[in-house]
Amino acid sequence: MVIRSSAVVAGIFFGVSCAYADISYTVSTGSAPDKLQIRMSFAATGGTNAIEIPNWAPGSYRYANNYRRVTNLKVTVGGSEVGGLKNEKHRAEFQATAGADVVVTYEVPVQFADKTGHYAGPSTYYYVADRKTERCLLNFAFGANVPIAVGLDPIVEHESYTAPDYDVLADNPVTFGDFTLDTYTVGKKTHYIAYRGATKFDVDRNAVKKGCMDVTKMQTDFFGDIPYNRYVWHFAVTDGLDGAGGLEHLSSTQISLASGFGPRAFSVCSHEFFHLWNVKRIRSLPLGPFDYVTLPQTGALWWLEGVTDYYAHTLLARYGLWTKEDLYADVASNVRSVRARKERFEVSPYEASFRVRDAAGGQGNSQGYGVSYYDTGWLCGLVLDIELLDRTHGKFSLDSIERYLYELCANDKPGFNESEIYMQCQQFGGPGMGEFYNQVIMKPGELPVEAALAKIGMEMKMVDRTVYSLPLVTRPTVAEGHKVTTSDNPLVKAGDVIVGVGRIAITGKTNKQLGMAWRDAMGGLRAGKLVEVKVKGSDGVVRTVSMLPKSTTTQVQKVVSVPVPTAAQLKLRRLFESKRRG
Repeated sequence: MVIRSSAVVAGIFFGVSCAYADISYTVSTGSAPDKLQIRMSFAATGGTNAIEIPNWAPGSYRYANNYRRVTNLKVTVGGSEVGGLKNEKHRAEFQATAGADVVVTYEVPVQFADKTGHYAGPSTYYYVADRKTERCLLNFAFGANVPIAVGLDPIVEHESYTAPDYDVLADNPVTFGDFTLDTYTVGKKTHYIAYRGATKFDVDRNAVKKGCMDVTKMQTDFFGDIPYNRYVWHFAVTDGLDGAGGLEHLSSTQISLASGFGPRAFSVCSHEFFHLWNVKRIRSLPLGPFDYVTLPQTGALWWLEGVTDYYAHTLLARYGLWTKEDLYADVASNVRSVRARKERFEVSPYEASFRVRDAAGGQGNSQGYGVSYYDTGWLCGLVLDIELLDRTHGKFSLDSIERYLYELCANDKPGFNESEIYMQCQQFGGPGMGEFYNQVIMKPGELPVEAALAKIGMEMKMVDRTVYSLPLVTRPTVAEGHKVTTSDNPLVKAGDVIVGVGRIAITGKTNKQLGMAWRDAMGGLRAGKLVEVKVKGSDGVVRTVSMLPKSTTTQVQKVVSVPVPTAAQLKLRRLFESKRRG
């Protein structure tokens, strides 16, 4: 442990600022706990200088209008405050002589609860217009011994960090304060898991840590490289049985994580981690360096998001972290999702990507005119992958293109041209593969999933699925049980609470606990077999009611093996499902 006096620390910060940074940021608590104060300092260029705050955040292709979050913006030049600052929306301008010291201060809101804060870079940091390529220094002034979790390279841990340019600075979110921290090491690189949220103590940290480690080992093995010095999982833990949503970053991710950490949450972790390569390194030219004023136009989002999801899920099966049944269930799920939208006959995967900034009345979103480049891109990845395997007899696959693109774009090289994926399909699969690519990606219509599955001896089939339930409808109510909203049983009324089903108590202090209990109880129901249900009435008395479960049978689409696959189909299927292939 190194203890420094305040005078020594101040000296270090002064030296660091001069040696490492052209543009310096200091983040501290603002006028209220849910406010941050940002102090930005740099040397002016002569004439008109301008600062801007991003209109959107990389990875989230929609306008955010972050300028509306900014308050108390002040600019001083040479120690004197600029009067009549020209400040219009995202941009502020002022005059200065070359070399003059400029200090910009302002406040922005911050997510802050339970003594823990979290923020993202694009909604927090201004940049100096036309100077985004200059080095940046990030200092924290929250007080002594306040922990910091950030993916930037540290100069003094928990105090100061460096970024080679604004893009890297902005692409590293920060968690600070009283968060819960776990760490693990893969490939000699430290990975940090930072939990925040009221239910962070309800999460199975061992399960999450194992899941994160499994994903890290799997994907770094797939690419044969670890493209970061450190990595941070920023988890906002919510009270739920399963599910998650995230946003990728250069050396970290922000994920809203259900405390139950089920299969869906696990797959989201895999998706966001794969973005370390696909999007953050393997990217089309418009995706960096960034124009933060206008949303980018790239026809490759079906690849960068959809194929990311394809690999995030299929690799889990190929590496034995999912079953083969999980893999084909995911195929069917994406088919159902894509084919629920009639717009697929009018909008191609390329167009859904390229026109993202025109969607939602010009605000941008991932549902490009009714077509999502996520699930559509997932199926594009599937059919391209199987087609390459088939045409080359297993010598090449989509893996070949993925790794080629990484070699093309790695180590801060420029992104790929829009035509590159087409060219590599032809390079690895032959001239006919280019025509196939155009049919799948550039034209609207039904994606040839059935034809692709047939090559590996699989087919989509409608099968019966029977679900058993109690003859009533309930909603979970924390600390009570499942409250009845409607009932087909005359002995149970709306407002009664189900507190037990068979031997399973339907109680819990969280939605996660209630969800687990209800899931287990419903899983034990059988046709024609009475079950004893404990019902708590409005008088507080618990009574036992015998109920006969009802069954609901529906037809669902499922991917199954054809009855008698050929030897060639089985060989190609083994290649498709294998960990190592072309």
